[in-house]
Amino acid sequence: MRFAKFIAAVTAVLLMTGGSSVHAAYAAAELSEKAVGSAIPERYLEGKELELYRQILQNVKAISEGKQNAKTFYVSVSSPFKSTDDYEKALKKAMFFILNYTPEYNYWIDSSGSLVYDTTRCGVVYGISPAFRKFGDKDMISSDGLYEAKRAAANAQSIADLYSGRSDYEKVLGYAEEICGLNTYNRQAADDDKNGGYSQKNINPWRHIYVFDRDPSTNVVCSGYAKAFQYLCDLGGVECHYVAGTIKEGFHAWNIVVIDGVNYLVDLTACDGFPEDVSREFHPLVMNSVVSSSSESANTYFSGGGYLSTNIYKYDDNEMQYLPESLRTVSTRAYSEGGGGAVFIIIALIAVSGAVFFIIKRKKKAEDEYY
Repeated sequence: MRFAKFIAAVTAVLLMTGGSSVHAAYAAAELSEKAVGSAIPERYLEGKELELYRQILQNVKAISEGKQNAKTFYVSVSSPFKSTDDYEKALKKAMFFILNYTPEYNYWIDSSGSLVYDTTRCGVVYGISPAFRKFGDKDMISSDGLYEAKRAAANAQSIADLYSGRSDYEKVLGYAEEICGLNTYNRQAADDDKNGGYSQKNINPWRHIYVFDRDPSTNVVCSGYAKAFQYLCDLGGVECHYVAGTIKEGFHAWNIVVIDGVNYLVDLTACDGFPEDVSREFHPLVMNSVVSSSSESANTYFSGGGYLSTNIYKYDDNEMQYLPESLRTVSTRAYSEGGGGAVFIIIALIAVSGAVFFIIKRKKKAEDEYY
């Protein structure tokens, strides 16, 4: 009877504190920010794939810091592949993770890349976007480009620092609000790209730099939002994936975040479909509004603030081929409604409390029998 009353009291206290207090307690229990972003490729690559990834990333990082030119650089593996086809597959997989999981290093890469390889050695060639080329040397990043990248990185870090120590849920909401407040969808860049290849002239609207340069005249398209959000999540230790596919038959990019082992859809591009005063308060597609989901698509519906929207987020198989299908299926229940962390913590605390009570009771019984 005493045990039942004790558990009821613990449960009542937990429920009275509300979700925010539980999240705060969870945040306080975190020892430090986790380097989740850099660990994701290591999770999905192995053997010679991982060797290639690490070597290519080392070169890409050196180029991004102005320490190396972007002419062909060579990488090798400890043992030969069975065929050049196998090598090509491994290279493409390694490059997928570099292009999708290291936005801070690949900001300069345009679409003119190519690979030269045999079964043991590979030459990787990637062009520098015209916006970052050094005058007189198209294979080096200009000093202005380096300054722009470093300034954006510092501004992003300052945002991540604002939410340091908070729960993953609070970070996601905070990052979303910050990014939506900094940008307006760059419709001109999107339209110009369809008509004449704008991205070949300046890839910044498709990157994170135009989000964090604190210049209201420079803005991004969907890829920029998704990469900026992923970058903040990497800095804050939240597991986040850059996802590409289509909406209404048009290319689109968004994110999937993983919190407490549950996948959630995040699409910050949608925030700029609203007036600024609304978007800061109302994030319809941040871990919310998914009504059905599968390994092929996620369907969303939301109504609020006078707005109504339905969309089908269809995954691009080529963009998702290196990630497990289980990642594609996202939660149809908003995290703020109590899914995930809060319930788990309450159950865990009740279980621990019960175990402690049982041990104390057993010890007291043993002492009584002894005496």
